[in-house]
Amino acid sequence: MSSRKNTITLQIPEVKTLHKTPYPAISTLRPELSQAGRTILIAGGSTGIGFAIARAFVKAKAARIILLGRRKAVVEESAARLGVEARASESDTVVIPLVCDVADLEDTVKLWEDTFKNHLGGIVVDVLVLNAATGGEAKPILEGGLSTTWKAYELNVRTLLDFSQRFYKQDGENNQKKYLINVSTAAIHNFETDANAIPAYGLTKNAGTLLMQQIAKDTSPDDMQITSFHPGGIMTEQVRSLRIPEDLYDWDNEDLPGHFAVWLASPEARFAHGRMLAAHWDVDELKGGEVEKRIESQWNYLKIGVIGLES
Repeated sequence: MSSRKNTITLQIPEVKTLHKTPYPAISTLRPELSQAGRTILIAGGSTGIGFAIARAFVKAKAARIILLGRRKAVVEESAARLGVEARASESDTVVIPLVCDVADLEDTVKLWEDTFKNHLGGIVVDVLVLNAATGGEAKPILEGGLSTTWKAYELNVRTLLDFSQRFYKQDGENNQKKYLINVSTAAIHNFETDANAIPAYGLTKNAGTLLMQQIAKDTSPDDMQITSFHPGGIMTEQVRSLRIPEDLYDWDNEDLPGHFAVWLASPEARFAHGRMLAAHWDVDELKGGEVEKRIESQWNYLKIGVIGLES
């Protein structure tokens, strides 16, 4: 692990090894992580981290990947690129680009009630990746105003609830276990990072991750395994739009959260149901070690709460 000028890592004492690039334990070529036969739906999958996650599922031999994006040209170009990569890796993955504003309830009704059922032959989604998000404005909340902050809630919280409910209640013959993966952020915990300049982001991503935590509390991981994770420090299109200098951080490789997401969509991550992890944490140190023991013994470990309180 290299030293960082400014860290975007989340650290816990139980995990000593931090990664910046994919490594064997989360390799998409491991048979244990195969996604063969599965349909993967990625909200916010046409660029950045979402695209890297889609690419990882292609390598893991998913049957089909549905990419959602607001910009038709971008999502179609991304699907075409993934198709090329699928052929290059001898994967039979079919990539389906769909234009959808996931923060628009009318769009999501059309997606789940019409497109999936009628136009795509009653498709049943096996893995849902919630990656779409908005940062909000780089202003204090009271200066940004109600409408700006509420728009962040609509995408970063309401969309998660909308998609989670529809995913869980799908009709169809596929009664297999489902996997729900929420791409969260270190900003839900550390409000003193650079994300503090866009406070509505940390606020609403925190609320969205707490929502996933609450849903997981009442949902068996045998039915729907739910995890949230910090993807690491990735230089994406959205980060560039915030004008953060590229030399400010020692950025992580974008394939790291992609491969980590594939690992989360496997039974190996069952112990982390309802918890918040980080893509750079070594999974061999997570599973079967002190982390798993603390999850079993401490209901609030790696969950959202107030630091310093005891119960």
